[in-house]
Amino acid sequence: MVALILTVGLAAVGGKLVILQSLQAEKYLKLASEQRELFINITPRRGTIFDREGEVMAISEDVTTVYATPYQVRQRARTAKKIAQVLGEDPDDVEKKLAEHSGFVYIARKIDNNIANRIKKMDLPGIGFVEESKRSYPLGEAAAQVLGVVDIENDGQAGLELYYEDILGGKPGEVLLERDAAGNPIPGSEKRRIQAVEGVDLELAMDKDIQICAENALSSAVERTGAKAGTALVMDCNTGDILAMASDPGFDPNDREDIEPASMRSRAITDVYEPGSSLKIIPAVAALEQNIVNPDSSIYVPSQLQVTDKVFKDAEPKPSRYMTFSRIISESSNVGTIEVGLQLGRERLNRYFARFGLGHKTGVDFPGEVGGLVPRLSEWTGTSVAAMSIGQGISTTALQLASVAGTIANGGRRVYPHFLKAKVVGGGVVDMGLGGLGEEVVSRDACKKLTGIMEQVVAPGGTAPGAAVRYYRVAGKTGTAEKPIVGGTGYSSTYMATFVGFAPADSPRLVALVVLDEPTPIWGGVVSAPVFSEIMGFSLQHLKVPPSWGNPGEQ
Repeated sequence: MVALILTVGLAAVGGKLVILQSLQAEKYLKLASEQRELFINITPRRGTIFDREGEVMAISEDVTTVYATPYQVRQRARTAKKIAQVLGEDPDDVEKKLAEHSGFVYIARKIDNNIANRIKKMDLPGIGFVEESKRSYPLGEAAAQVLGVVDIENDGQAGLELYYEDILGGKPGEVLLERDAAGNPIPGSEKRRIQAVEGVDLELAMDKDIQICAENALSSAVERTGAKAGTALVMDCNTGDILAMASDPGFDPNDREDIEPASMRSRAITDVYEPGSSLKIIPAVAALEQNIVNPDSSIYVPSQLQVTDKVFKDAEPKPSRYMTFSRIISESSNVGTIEVGLQLGRERLNRYFARFGLGHKTGVDFPGEVGGLVPRLSEWTGTSVAAMSIGQGISTTALQLASVAGTIANGGRRVYPHFLKAKVVGGGVVDMGLGGLGEEVVSRDACKKLTGIMEQVVAPGGTAPGAAVRYYRVAGKTGTAEKPIVGGTGYSSTYMATFVGFAPADSPRLVALVVLDEPTPIWGGVVSAPVFSEIMGFSLQHLKVPPSWGNPGEQ
């Protein structure tokens, strides 16, 4: 009986060993590894973002994360009270974290090292520390929508931080160690180490001084006119370098407690609107290139013009009269522009819209760009040519409109806007070759003629003398466009006020644009043009662009 019992017992033990060591071997090997092995992630340094002059716009700073191993914490209430005093938090909230049934819990993420060191000196059982990094934006609200933000793990969530995540973020590393029963790493037990790859520093085409000027001027204009929002940008018309892009309202990426989602949009890229009269430069340059008109061509402009079932008038009532083509554009006559647009015809007008890239994305290096809307030619109605000639029934982004003006400014070549200028690698700068100029869209001769006409817009008697810049010749165009009714048909009683232009007109370098959403008064030449003047004047002098005028004080 004893032998039988021993034999059965031995068989049971043997069977259990077979099950454990063969059938269930992987399960228990995994459990043992989880108990014994410790993976430590190595967070890479995120790349720094500089402006074109080497000024820091976004940088990662060293911080400390405080965590707890709850089952190792002694005197939980006393420990919670000590930590809460340093962090300025409620002791009950800290104690709840220490009471969690977990082997790891965050107490405070990414706090200042000086604060963390005060907790370290207490030498509290069960409390640990991890060195991490936190994204900081030294310029505060400046360029916040362009730069974007990162999350708590330092992953890009918006703006250039998101678009260039693969370059800025680097690749995380990992260390595999063995730990003892208390959960502490065993010295010399390192099994594997994968080095982190640090993020690459980036140099932008932006200029922080021009950016700050644009934001201050735009913010003041929004407050002064009671506008809902505003957009401004400055771009090099010969390279596509975006030197500044401002949106109001803005936000501070260093303080993300109460950020309105709308304030995070870079409106020049993500929002579309009907540009109104500012788009007249396209049918104007098309008519000049097609020899339909010359700047001094005399055109009969009636007081109103009926096209199929719609009557078009100028913004201010005018009697029937003859006007030169230059005056039609400089005084922004709707009826006169429509007369020329009808001579141009639907096929040619549509072709020039396509040449200038309307209805398509510019390809700017930024997430969330929209392409605007140009109806397909088959969808055009009897009034489409008339309406689109004066910027109605067609939508663009502010960046698209600035690119159109930039094409006129540089003599007819397509502009490809961009933010990134170079990578900073190994102490050197590697130009990324983004943006620049593309194919010829329109002839240099037509652009030169239109530039002369656009200079008259800024001259006394034009629609925007307030856009003039001291010592420099300026060419530009105003736009005051009714806003379409959202979700309905027709137009509301609110307006978008635009001024877009470039300077120096005799040797263009910069194109700038200002758009105000529902300002009072409504006219682009009154509210947007002076903001353009302030931004353009500062930008030209900051970049040391030679003046157009021989004698100081002349305009």
